[in-house]
Amino acid sequence: MNQPIHLCMLALTAYPVLAGRRDSRELGGAQVQQVMIARALVKAGIKVTFICMDYGQTEEEWIDGIRVLRTYAPDDGIRGLRFFHPRATGLFSAMRRANADIYYQRSSGNDAGLMTSWCRLNGKAAIYAGASNLDFEPGPPNIHNRRDQWLFRRGLRQADAVVVQNPRQQELLRTNYQRDAVLIPSCYARPADMAPEQASATPDEILWVGMIRKVKRPDRFLALARTLPHLKFRMIGGAMGDSPEVLAYYQQIASEAAIIPNLEFMGFLPFADADVYFDRAALFVNTSDHEGFPNTFLQAWARKVPTVALFDTGSRQDGLPPYALAADDQDLREQVQRLMSEAPLHADFAARAERYFATHHAPEAAAQCYLELLSKLVSAK
Repeated sequence: MNQPIHLCMLALTAYPVLAGRRDSRELGGAQVQQVMIARALVKAGIKVTFICMDYGQTEEEWIDGIRVLRTYAPDDGIRGLRFFHPRATGLFSAMRRANADIYYQRSSGNDAGLMTSWCRLNGKAAIYAGASNLDFEPGPPNIHNRRDQWLFRRGLRQADAVVVQNPRQQELLRTNYQRDAVLIPSCYARPADMAPEQASATPDEILWVGMIRKVKRPDRFLALARTLPHLKFRMIGGAMGDSPEVLAYYQQIASEAAIIPNLEFMGFLPFADADVYFDRAALFVNTSDHEGFPNTFLQAWARKVPTVALFDTGSRQDGLPPYALAADDQDLREQVQRLMSEAPLHADFAARAERYFATHHAPEAAAQCYLELLSKLVSAK
């Protein structure tokens, strides 16, 4: 092929991450991954276009070699009708303007069905990429609107390829949707000023980073801080949305955190600002019952920061998970205490995590996997 492959990513809420905006709280893992993948693909010679919602940017611009097309604003349209216009019409118009070879959408929702339907009508290839294990559960349970569930299932079945982050997602897709997936691990680019071998300058904190949502179980981190008062804890995260229920839960966690003396609660920070706190972490803790593949794992592992979690991503280094896998809340507390008190154990998990990251999650590795998939899809068309 003489011309480079052109990939269009329906990254509707990723603009604040891509542009490094500090006035927006759009900071989910899916947005961060879309930006990381896009930058890696541009370096690998792929032409990349983003379709993003209107956050006040110009109609078209270039950021880090990525063409960005603006579509509708989050609150545009009349309630009850906005699904059709401007959302569906705006999405289709932007896809037509992009004129890409392949279209890509990440995270469950009605966009998956809209994208694949447009691609079929226009002879284009479509990729759906999972962001959470819940994406592949029956339903899925994280989509509550029946119309959106139907559109998502339609998109999942119509997509020319489905990309998953871990073996569990691969298994769920096969069981619940009777189709195979392409496993491409998430990636993370170390900050330019951080050498691969750089260690934390003051590795004395236990860190938690994520959106303050019930599914993330931030209450577990508060309990850890209460039961381990001799250790230092830091918590970073904002509310995921602005509904009364979401804001009430965020305020509850923030209020409880404020009275724990060995815990510093920082609230929301932009990605780049939160990222630097991994440099001073001795340990990273994930308290979720389930996830896809957290970007925070990669931020920690790239810095040789051991990690503890309650769910299994299926990752293995020399037959062992590259992080401490806790069975329950009590085991979580015991694992944290051991890693913070036993230097040889801490060093072992630090080295194992860094080796696994370098082998599987560097941007170059992800880009190569995507290059193979994109080339195959273009050839098939």
